[in-house]
Amino acid sequence: MSDFGMRQRARAHDVLSRRRFLQATTGAGLAIGLGRTGLTSTAHAQEVTFSRDYEGTTLNMLMEDVLETTIIEGLLPDFTEKTGITVNFEKVAYPVMHEKLVPQLASGPGNGSYDVLEVDFYWVYEFARSGWVEDLGGRIAASEGQVDLERYIPALLNTGSTVDGKTFYIPIFPYPMGLIYRNDLLADEAFQAAYEEKTGSALALPESVEAYVEMAEAVSSLDLGVYGAAMQAQQVDPIVMEFCNFLYGLDGAIYNAELTEPAINNETGVKAAALYARCVNSAAQPGAAGADLNDTIATYSQGKAFSMISYMFMLSVFNDDEASTVKGVNTMTVMPGGHGLTGAFSWGLPISSPNPDAGWEFIKWVESPDVAMQRALNGGVPAQQAPYDNEEFVTEYPWMPQAKEMIATGEGLPAVTKQTQLVEILGRHLSDVVAGAKTAQEGMDAAAAELKSLL
Repeated sequence: MSDFGMRQRARAHDVLSRRRFLQATTGAGLAIGLGRTGLTSTAHAQEVTFSRDYEGTTLNMLMEDVLETTIIEGLLPDFTEKTGITVNFEKVAYPVMHEKLVPQLASGPGNGSYDVLEVDFYWVYEFARSGWVEDLGGRIAASEGQVDLERYIPALLNTGSTVDGKTFYIPIFPYPMGLIYRNDLLADEAFQAAYEEKTGSALALPESVEAYVEMAEAVSSLDLGVYGAAMQAQQVDPIVMEFCNFLYGLDGAIYNAELTEPAINNETGVKAAALYARCVNSAAQPGAAGADLNDTIATYSQGKAFSMISYMFMLSVFNDDEASTVKGVNTMTVMPGGHGLTGAFSWGLPISSPNPDAGWEFIKWVESPDVAMQRALNGGVPAQQAPYDNEEFVTEYPWMPQAKEMIATGEGLPAVTKQTQLVEILGRHLSDVVAGAKTAQEGMDAAAAELKSLL
């Protein structure tokens, strides 16, 4: 087994849980939406035309088994009707996707098993810089506006579309992070009074990372059975995904802007690590240093935490899930400091595709304005901007305007090829800081020494 495969398995539980809750949180949308498979015109949508030159072709795709895949699968008869092309989805759990894709991508032009790729933001640089995916710039230009990058939230083009100034991918759906909090406690007079008596200041949403940590610590110290934060500091994926929000909220970065030196051990990076460790150790639930996403969900949904820095999808879990004791009292906003982490999936065309032209017809169809709107109405999280202005969509999913703001202000991981190794390195050293084995400066210096080798 490759080092990458072992790392994937080590974090499989957490990554799979994270994406499974994409499916859980929008399940109501699926029940409503798959009755809408007869596509209707979106107002002011660009007309998209399709070729029947590839009639009889079958496209094979490896897809993560989540709601977005199910939604698209339900709409595929429309694509077949328009093009004569059939589509076969091989649906798998996230942890096996990379190890199944790489041998196919490396097999040479036309020799692979998959015609179109679903690519996580972890892999965009690796696949593009390995020469495994097409530069889509020529196809986009030839489409004469039928595929238009201006439809998309600009931040997603940076996260999962453009590599080294070229467009290798088209965004599918994002998964942003932000601050979830108990709106009922924020407005509760007795809770407010206890907080003010303890701190000498009124309870209010924090505008900075420092203020967030101070607030979370104060809430935990009230001894009212509610921790200030539900946190997931388990190695490797959970701790890094959560920490990036502290780092980005402070306007910090893992590397400098030129990607010539690590920046994680500068004053801001060290401050972010110190604040993060402080929050885990003095404001979060017991055992937070080893907690994963499932643990934090349990803590928060049982009413034992005031806040949680997590994925947007969690909001619906807490507000709607039968197991939640805090239904309907939760709100989400952008990470204190103004921005946090946003991940995303994107489409790509592999060089190894046996049917790249037919694959491009699929991308044109699935990202056409009508189909993108239909996917959103069925419960998907849109990468395109138009659904967020659609009254029906916002009425059905009232948390989506906050999601758009989180996506628009979010950042991905830095543009290094080996992002998985980056997460593994940073996660190890952050864990040392949280455990008290290293100071924040020592931990980030050690991380920087290893991170430099990835440049």
